[in-house]
Amino acid sequence: MRSALFLNGDCEDFEGVDLEDYDLVIAVDGGAKRFLKAGLVPDLFVGDGDSLDESDLNELRALGCEVLLFPKEKDEIDTELALRKAIERGAKEIDIFCWTGERLDMLLALMYLMGSFNVKITAKSRKLIVGVVSTELELEANPNEKWSIIPIAGDAYGVTLKGFKYEIANKNMPCDHPYGVSNIAISSRVKISVERGKVAYFRWLKKPS
Repeated sequence: MRSALFLNGDCEDFEGVDLEDYDLVIAVDGGAKRFLKAGLVPDLFVGDGDSLDESDLNELRALGCEVLLFPKEKDEIDTELALRKAIERGAKEIDIFCWTGERLDMLLALMYLMGSFNVKITAKSRKLIVGVVSTELELEANPNEKWSIIPIAGDAYGVTLKGFKYEIANKNMPCDHPYGVSNIAISSRVKISVERGKVAYFRWLKKPS
């Protein structure tokens, strides 16, 4: 089962996402405004409502969207709640959209959350795809694309990179020496594996400035 989460960040490519590709579409708090503006209805709303008016929530309910409203004072961010609901309902693969923006703290929290669940979670935008690897993953790539692979939530051990200009085999990646930044794909498929720990990969679909 595939699920899509739409957050409240920058989202220049909202209209380019085919909602029919997903079994469960979740609007996460302020992300619901994009659906209302576009005349679309998510399957589920998850959030504390601090980025919406009460009229927005009522409109979602009237359109048939299931609304799960949480207290504003809580220990979880809305994205964590939405991820947990998606997984509770059977999602094995989750794509996250509208996640970029100025809130670097939220981006870091998102990275940690993506590595906290035993399902495939990928953050996607028109320019960048981000994911977390804790075992082994083979991914699509385009030759000459820029990729960065860095450890998160601690050092990563026994890291192997294949299909890149700078390949490594069973090498450790310490957090205080992020040498995996700015690698280059040389194949249409790349492989990232980790024996212990986690790494995040950043696939730049458009060359960053």
